[in-house]
Amino acid sequence: MAMTAFFGCRTPVPEQAALGEPLLGLTRIQVAQFHEGKKVFQREFTPNDGLGPLFNSVSCAECHEDPVLGGVGDEVEVHATRYGTGGCDPLFEEGGPVVQQKATPLLQGHGIQKEEIPPSANRQARRSTPPVFGFGLIDAIPDEAILYREDPNDANHDGIRGRANRTIDGRVGRFGRKAAVATLSDFNRGAFPAEMGVTTPFAPVEETINGKPVPPDTDPAVDPEISDADTEKVNNFVRFLAPPPRLFPKTYAERRQVAHGKTLFGTIQCASCHVPEMTTRPDTSAALNKQAVALYSDLLLHDMGQELADICLGLAAPADFRTELLMGLRFREQFLHDGSAKTVREAIERHGGEAAKSRDAFKALSDTDKDALLKFLGTI
Repeated sequence: MAMTAFFGCRTPVPEQAALGEPLLGLTRIQVAQFHEGKKVFQREFTPNDGLGPLFNSVSCAECHEDPVLGGVGDEVEVHATRYGTGGCDPLFEEGGPVVQQKATPLLQGHGIQKEEIPPSANRQARRSTPPVFGFGLIDAIPDEAILYREDPNDANHDGIRGRANRTIDGRVGRFGRKAAVATLSDFNRGAFPAEMGVTTPFAPVEETINGKPVPPDTDPAVDPEISDADTEKVNNFVRFLAPPPRLFPKTYAERRQVAHGKTLFGTIQCASCHVPEMTTRPDTSAALNKQAVALYSDLLLHDMGQELADICLGLAAPADFRTELLMGLRFREQFLHDGSAKTVREAIERHGGEAAKSRDAFKALSDTDKDALLKFLGTI
């Protein structure tokens, strides 16, 4: 492994891509694909070329911009589903689980300012924007590595019951706060109609307004409003977007503190769900081939307690959430699935359900130990 600097006498710092830059080890063609995809990711749609009539954002970049392209945004979305004895209903016949909060001027001319929460919904949620750094590596983790860690019946008696979410056709989910999306391609393609109201070859019909078709005079663009070639360009940008660089402490005292915090992270069982590392499958791309991914997640669903419960989605009940990816944690300013926690410590202390034991163990730590654990998390 290439080394670029030293933060101690003998401990080298591994070479890392800067935040927002492409993966190391890409070919010249792949780097060119990354930059072509970046242009489409930044493209701002207008009503004349496909925006809306209902939408949440005008571009991918509007919601993934901070601290650099691919990061988070200040938008908080509204989602809604119905949960009952029959399982989870995503309310597709009433507009689907994403409640779009904006309307184009043509639609506003019909007296519609936004989509309403579907009348049949009995569960609501707020969702902050996740960063997409390193998502190509997440996509390249084999299903077997995720399923290996399933323990729905708590066979090892540690109180943790991780289980995979699955799509309607049975594929293992990994993307989204409820792990309801199986692949990066599905994640990216689905964002165009759901977030921007832009139809694609895979979703060529305009989404409804709570189940009712949009008025014909509010949709001037010809469907599909973006080509498959352009959606694939966005896939290339996100696929080749590097994970966030780690922070390596410079002084001996800081290294000791971080090392102690890392040990505590395992001791109080945070690492049981926030699995520090997985490895990608073999790939023809050297940058994705058998790469170690410091994702700090098992990509499984866990019951996080009723205080955090919101919507259901797929096999995920209202209290079930996919273990949050911690990579890039130090670049975030809001935490939990809805962005309601303002600090990492607050997020930890609001964990419940299967995480209650670790939460209580964190609260029982001395101030010195808490500082060490938070210092370690601040390097991720």
